[in-house]
Amino acid sequence: MKSWFRDDLFKLVLKNAGKLATGKLAGALLGLGALACATHGLVPSDFGVLILVKAYAQMVADVGQFQSWQVVLHYGSIPWQKGETERVKTAIGFSIGLDLYAGFIAMIVGMAILWFLGPSLGVHSSHRYLALFYCTLIPVLSASSDYGILRLFDRIDVVSKQQIISPVVRTILSFVAWLKGMGLFGFVLAWYSGGIASDLYAWVMAWLELRRRNLLVGLRPGIFSVTRDMPKGIWGFVWSTSVNTMLGTIWGPLSNLVIGRMLGTTAAGLYSLASTFIDAVQRPVRLLEKSYYPEVARLDPRTGKPWRLAAKMSLLGGALGLLVLLIVYIGGKPVISLFGHKYGDAATIMLWMAPALLLNMAAFPLYALLYTAGKSKALIIIQFCASALYLPLLIYLGRHYGLNGVGLAFTLGSFLGIVLNFLLAAVTFFRRQAIILPHERVNS
Repeated sequence: MKSWFRDDLFKLVLKNAGKLATGKLAGALLGLGALACATHGLVPSDFGVLILVKAYAQMVADVGQFQSWQVVLHYGSIPWQKGETERVKTAIGFSIGLDLYAGFIAMIVGMAILWFLGPSLGVHSSHRYLALFYCTLIPVLSASSDYGILRLFDRIDVVSKQQIISPVVRTILSFVAWLKGMGLFGFVLAWYSGGIASDLYAWVMAWLELRRRNLLVGLRPGIFSVTRDMPKGIWGFVWSTSVNTMLGTIWGPLSNLVIGRMLGTTAAGLYSLASTFIDAVQRPVRLLEKSYYPEVARLDPRTGKPWRLAAKMSLLGGALGLLVLLIVYIGGKPVISLFGHKYGDAATIMLWMAPALLLNMAAFPLYALLYTAGKSKALIIIQFCASALYLPLLIYLGRHYGLNGVGLAFTLGSFLGIVLNFLLAAVTFFRRQAIILPHERVNS
């Protein structure tokens, strides 16, 4: 273990993760405070509606977004180090263009689906306009160019602060809504305002960074006018990253919608409460992943260095996984009790979901490494297989065993995806000399 901390790259990953940790921890705790206000200020059915509205907008944003931040990093990092500012501006302009087009198209499509199919999704006509209002947040939720710009210039401090802004605003306004008895609309407005405030801060800081480095002059946000100046293969890169990420992130929002339709809004609220706690306890590994990804992407997977780094991170993630598993089994029920006795069943759901934490946290280094090794298509197939198993399991087990079955479906679906990723990583490692890096394919 001591030798690990003599590894400069390993120390850098931990250092950057540490910079993010304070903001993430504060954000998670404040997020629980907002939930506590909502559970005390709303009846379970209205709380379920709040969660469904948020889940729907998030799902549409996840499906409709492109991973524009990865465009900034992969196509801007090396040119920036070489002083090729025009290529950096082209990458940023293309990334912002992706956000603008994808965000507004996703918002329009999401609103149209909600208008015609709202009751089928669990959003009844009495809440239609409230849900449509929240859908105007979709372009904000789907945009990520600001994050890419901040990571390009190593502004980890700004990213850390941004993580606090949304839960702070959300918690303050939720507390006001609770005190004033503003009902469902007040809490929807609190959630909405938190998203706007956080995104506005990030974009202002990204704009200041670009201005400080004289990159605003000549910056042309767009897609079609900018594509011809991007390297060949850019659209293959964009689609593969976006589809792969979408398949991995829509589980939560899609689960909320399916559960709301199948078991009712109260069940959806309980599942969301359990998922929020599960997500909160694995935040340390999410921080490691955000810090680890840019570093491993700069390494050649045909050498042993990125694989050694991934192995160290996997062992560290597994150790943290054991710790959070104990936290869930020992501390989950007392924490859930803070939200009131009406939500006690959420603690039982967590016990079924918790085993997935250990494997998820041990497997986190694989995704960035495999993507760097050019295995994005294989990752898409794995994500699709896991999702294809998860949805039937969710419906079958949910109908027969209620929320306990929902928690078990979550664990079984996660287990399949992780096992397949480990198998892919093993095959890739033993055949690493045959790897052709993505940027080499582009230039060939």
